[in-house]
Amino acid sequence: MRTLFHALLVIVALVHAPAFAQSDADPKKLVTEAAPVALPPDIVWETNDSAPLIGSEKAIRGGRFTVAIGAYPLTFRLVGPNSNDFFSAWNRTFALMDKHGGLVAQHPTTDEFIPMLATHWSIQKDQRTIFLKLDRDAKFNDGKPVTANDYVFTWRLMQSKFILDPFYNSYAEQYLTSVDRVDDYTLRIVGTRASWRPLYDYAGLWPTAMHASPAVDKDWVNNTTNVPQVVPGPYVVSDMRRGESITFKRVPNWWGDKKRYFKGLYNFDEIHLRVMPVEREIDYLRRGEIDVTTVGSKMWYEGLDVPEVRNGWVHKARMWVDTPKGLLGMQMNLQAPIFQNRDFRIAMHYLFNYDRVNRNLFYGETYRKNSFFDGTIYADPEVKARPFDPAKAREYLAKAGYHRPADIGGSGFFAALKRTVQGLIFTRSDADDILVNDKGEPATFTMIHYSKNLEAALTVIQQDFRRAGVDLRIQLLEPGAAFQRMLERKFEMSFLAMGASYYPDPRQYLHTYFKTEKNNNNFWGYGTKEVDDDIQIYEENLDADARMKAMHGIDRAVHDEAFYIPFWDIKFMRIVYWDYLQFPETYLPKRSEDVTDWLVQWIDPAKKAAVEEAKRAGKAYPVDPELDKDFYGIRQKTQ
Repeated sequence: MRTLFHALLVIVALVHAPAFAQSDADPKKLVTEAAPVALPPDIVWETNDSAPLIGSEKAIRGGRFTVAIGAYPLTFRLVGPNSNDFFSAWNRTFALMDKHGGLVAQHPTTDEFIPMLATHWSIQKDQRTIFLKLDRDAKFNDGKPVTANDYVFTWRLMQSKFILDPFYNSYAEQYLTSVDRVDDYTLRIVGTRASWRPLYDYAGLWPTAMHASPAVDKDWVNNTTNVPQVVPGPYVVSDMRRGESITFKRVPNWWGDKKRYFKGLYNFDEIHLRVMPVEREIDYLRRGEIDVTTVGSKMWYEGLDVPEVRNGWVHKARMWVDTPKGLLGMQMNLQAPIFQNRDFRIAMHYLFNYDRVNRNLFYGETYRKNSFFDGTIYADPEVKARPFDPAKAREYLAKAGYHRPADIGGSGFFAALKRTVQGLIFTRSDADDILVNDKGEPATFTMIHYSKNLEAALTVIQQDFRRAGVDLRIQLLEPGAAFQRMLERKFEMSFLAMGASYYPDPRQYLHTYFKTEKNNNNFWGYGTKEVDDDIQIYEENLDADARMKAMHGIDRAVHDEAFYIPFWDIKFMRIVYWDYLQFPETYLPKRSEDVTDWLVQWIDPAKKAAVEEAKRAGKAYPVDPELDKDFYGIRQKTQ
């Protein structure tokens, strides 16, 4: 949970006609005054108690698990400003139980739906109405039961203008027709349209503890920013040290301990998140201050010849997974003047030398991402990333109106000789040979990023841009500050990596609804009617071929508009971990995005004591010669 791969919002699928306007009515009053609805007389309930366990029955409960986090939380809220920062994935997954689905979840290896906070579900013939039986054992961490009213309250809270969250305002207003109480432990959710994936679309709602919620008024954002939530999950925030760490403590006698699909999960008594730069994580791990980390290729091949690894106290493993991949690459802000020229944006694509970066820095292990939906079934096979081609780049730069300043002084032999002599006598400035347009504006812009580990690759890219007369300036920011700048569109170019859900979600990134609003995931400020129409087809049309055609249209539109330069990806995680940290036989679920996604690990106290003794005695362990942990046959398919 260390990078912006985990700064995700829940899946959205909005429609155009709003169900109601933003409300300043009291959400609690709206919930308590609403009449219950009735169950259909012929209702048929479904459940699933036969999918394989996610965790291991061999898991041992206890211990303190310490891992790194890139930045201190901007907020502990789940909605409102900054609620999708680095910390949100931890907050949603282990305190709220929302990142994995909410009421139900898709099994991370088989993809079938399994119970979470609901034990049973019933999808009606209209494909937009779902009834759900809540687990009667489910409780918030303060001991109060989770009831249907807590879900209704979440929906009403999302509608409020006081939460200052255009994303969730639009979600509540246009995505759900109603969320209703049948009785204390039965819920009805009605979507705005028939869905080809109703459980995925409509059963991701989480409960907000209505009994513990402060007044939803003009002070709500300030009153909730630094207050841990009352939650139904296995962990609750127990300690906060600003700028340093956050600690989750396991809820005593957590209600989920008796449930099949939570067996072998959430094994630690405490989860301690230490704020640290990514590039320092391996140092902290070697000192025993964190238990596990993931590393890049340079560290993997050049930085792990250390005593802890050589002696087998710390293990290396490439864990192969098959999970949807999100955005990763350079993003251009379409509101920045320099990137309002499409030809200039296309030129930037042709200046990215992926092969050089992959060969020289990543040991040839990555593959090139081609498109917005790369790695999913919806990627248009005809969309290919533009190759490195300086000649093409010059062509598009010329179309954009950019030329060398020297062109003004002539292009003959004597003009060139004069410039050479001047260059030998006088110190060259940073602006020498930078392209300018007819207004005299230089081809100069700044790219913000958030990881020192990226600097080698970004420097290579910067050099290729500079040779072409484009002055790409690189600015490293603290991760939280970088992401906030992106949300507010206070940047020209940025490096950004985002996670992905099982199904792509183009609306939150590309719909015109979010084009003029800030603090959402439309980082580029992009939107067209044509793409809006294709998004609506993808979300609403029950014809699979029509949906595929629409998504291919969106993929082509993003490629043609050229505001996103896709980078690289891999199908495995390079994990470095202490010997006492144990995993199930298959190590990680197939759909894991990060090593801590489902928290299947545990600490073996006997092994931990043995490692400490081995370190004191200088006793080496056998080193596992097999680095690749590929239990799903992904390596062969990838190659």
